[in-house]
Amino acid sequence: MTIYDYIVIGVYLVFMLSLGPIYKSFSKTASDFFRGGGGMLWWVVGSSAFMTTFSAWSFTGGAAKAYEMGTYFLILFGCNIVALIFCYFLTAARFRQMRVVTAVEGIRKRYGDVSEQVYTWLPLVFQTFMGGVMLYTISVFMSGVFGLPMGVIIVVMAVVVIGMTLLGGSWAATAGDFVQMLVVLTITISMAVLTLRHNEIGGFNGLLEKVPDYHFQWTDLARPWIIAVFAITLMINQITMMNSMLTGAARYLFVKDGKDAKKAVLISIAGFLLLAPIWMIPAMGSAVLFPDLAGMEEFSQLNNANEAAYVAIAMELLPQGLLGLLVCGIFAASLTSMNSLLNVYSGTFVRNFYIRKVNRDASELKQILVGRIFILIYGLIWMLVALSLKDMKEIKLFDLILKTTAMIGLPTAIPLTFGMFFKKTPEWAGWGTMVAGFVMAVIAKFGFTKAWMQQVWGQHEVLSKYESADLNLALTTGSIFIVCVIFYFASMLFYKDEKSEYTEQVETFFEELNRPVDRSLDHEPDYEGDTRQYAVLSKLCLAYGLLTLLLLAVPNEMNDRVLILICGGFVVAVGVLLGWVGRKIKKGNQ
Repeated sequence: MTIYDYIVIGVYLVFMLSLGPIYKSFSKTASDFFRGGGGMLWWVVGSSAFMTTFSAWSFTGGAAKAYEMGTYFLILFGCNIVALIFCYFLTAARFRQMRVVTAVEGIRKRYGDVSEQVYTWLPLVFQTFMGGVMLYTISVFMSGVFGLPMGVIIVVMAVVVIGMTLLGGSWAATAGDFVQMLVVLTITISMAVLTLRHNEIGGFNGLLEKVPDYHFQWTDLARPWIIAVFAITLMINQITMMNSMLTGAARYLFVKDGKDAKKAVLISIAGFLLLAPIWMIPAMGSAVLFPDLAGMEEFSQLNNANEAAYVAIAMELLPQGLLGLLVCGIFAASLTSMNSLLNVYSGTFVRNFYIRKVNRDASELKQILVGRIFILIYGLIWMLVALSLKDMKEIKLFDLILKTTAMIGLPTAIPLTFGMFFKKTPEWAGWGTMVAGFVMAVIAKFGFTKAWMQQVWGQHEVLSKYESADLNLALTTGSIFIVCVIFYFASMLFYKDEKSEYTEQVETFFEELNRPVDRSLDHEPDYEGDTRQYAVLSKLCLAYGLLTLLLLAVPNEMNDRVLILICGGFVVAVGVLLGWVGRKIKKGNQ
């Protein structure tokens, strides 16, 4: 790291903090603050949804998996794409057509008041841990770059995330994601190009020849049947999670109507198809240049040295200034996920607990105030969780994220996915299915031990560490899914097909779910139309692109300066394009 890299990082942090004040004036109502008033541009929401999934974990825990296993990691991205295709055809439009401010309001419409409170508080507890994990993942990366204590990095990151979200709400957390996606896009492509240009890599063909054989020959890592079971159960998990009312609706409530929700999904699909393979190149190249990261002194303090795969190759390849830009890209990927979650759960707390149980007559401004107080407190709790994680050893982020998602997220999501298609379930089917899944998750946690799997599934051969991890995850996911499905459909036996407040409520829910949004009838304001959104995003892109172009003054080789010119020029060009489109729309409306 040079002084120029530190300057880039400092400027970027100031830029991110400025998003809060910039978007503060966009929030006049609680709907504005928590979901952009349901009037955000579809490609902005799509960018945010993709960035939320493609988080900083991709550059740490995900990079470690790609470093260790190569293209095997593409199974996850492939499952995400399939899940998004389901979302495009089956659920995206329905999410928006629930006509709610928060996803949990939709759950109340479907399953009633008890489920509303269960799904308000349970995710808050779960995300208390996951928010801390996200702060921890970014500190892992930054610790390797800066050599600073993880605790310092965690505190600084928490302050930035809280400050940005507290002021700007959903606009800062979502609309600002578009600019941050450009940062991640440019630096990821730059890293891939520099990796392939490295003398010891020798282009794409050289990379294919020099990486370990098992990076492409998956059967060297695990037996075919284990790979198949792992892929199938992972796909089930991703489809269920991305199409549940809680996770999916939280992303697509922000757009204007169901058609825009479907178009937003296409952004995420394109992101995984285009960016994921490019992102893998540096991680796999790191396996060639640094086959023993654990033996490198600069990464010896990390719990899992392989999570520094991106750091190591970045420090090898990037010129002055661009290393700082990579760090900014990691910031961007991390901040988008944390900002979005803070905003979503502040909205859930206010709309599904505070105004339902504490102050039913709270004004719009009072709701925004309570939301901001929640963001401050909840963000600080995340920080404390992350500080406790930094002292834990042998944490593997890839397995931790997937395992936790399967054990907690899957039982939560199953009734919220099925509930959009099947009417005749009792009111308790939602939280009851979830409890059944949790019981199975506990059994899986303590029952599916490595010794048991070896005895039952070893087939006279010792299970490798990869086989053990994948088989455990597959068995956990599969067993939870089967138990939840059986319980959910068995609950239909207790459904009473007679007119009641609950059945009428469900009928209304499904009627709205299948009726397209008409903004002239739903009375959802556009807040000065699309032109203001285009104008602000244009200025943000121009500002960030021009700041990047200032790196041309840094003493670097000509090839490195050309790379900087391409990165900065691309962001500037996007800013110019957005400004032109915004002016054209404004002129057309006059």
